[in-house]
Amino acid sequence: MAVPTGMWVILAVGLVLLVAAAVADRRSRRRAEAADATAPTGRPPAMSRDLCARLDELLAADHLTISATLASAAAATHTSPDGTPTAVLQEARVIVCPEPLDGARVIQALLVGNPDGSDLVIMAPSFDEFALGVALANHLHGPSHVVPLIADEADRDAVTAALESSPTSLQAIRSGWLPAEVWGEARLVVADEISTTLVAGKDSQAER
Repeated sequence: MAVPTGMWVILAVGLVLLVAAAVADRRSRRRAEAADATAPTGRPPAMSRDLCARLDELLAADHLTISATLASAAAATHTSPDGTPTAVLQEARVIVCPEPLDGARVIQALLVGNPDGSDLVIMAPSFDEFALGVALANHLHGPSHVVPLIADEADRDAVTAALESSPTSLQAIRSGWLPAEVWGEARLVVADEISTTLVAGKDSQAER
């Protein structure tokens, strides 16, 4: 018995809808997993008196303040005395990319390429949900802090000049080509959702 043409159309439409639903469900699950992985376990600790004194000491030296901001409040390491979520990193690597960072693999490549596994600041004009999710998951649950910062062209240029480093490209990151000159070194990075302050160089006396 021949199957009516209309039935084939209905079956085809149904198959398309099933595939679309499966894809949407997979994307929803990936977003939910990323959200779970990056969910902070609690409010960041308040800055101690010793840390505040250390920051005052470091900031007495030449420093750079720019308008770059945390890509997410979840990237904070501390709560400032006025209650602001703030990332405070000492002896950190800083890498700058002039292009938006998209996809989990881009962040994974930066983590693998980090020369000494120290705390890492990643500056870019934007991060998609997967790049941001991987960065925050490593920041919250990994062995070192990973702080994504949103920075415009002027801020990125100021940072590479201050740290005597070079920007890297998205293509270079994906290819694994991350030479020494793209890894800037900062004695201190303090960032919140308003601004970022950096002190260039290394300090062997710094305590994490």
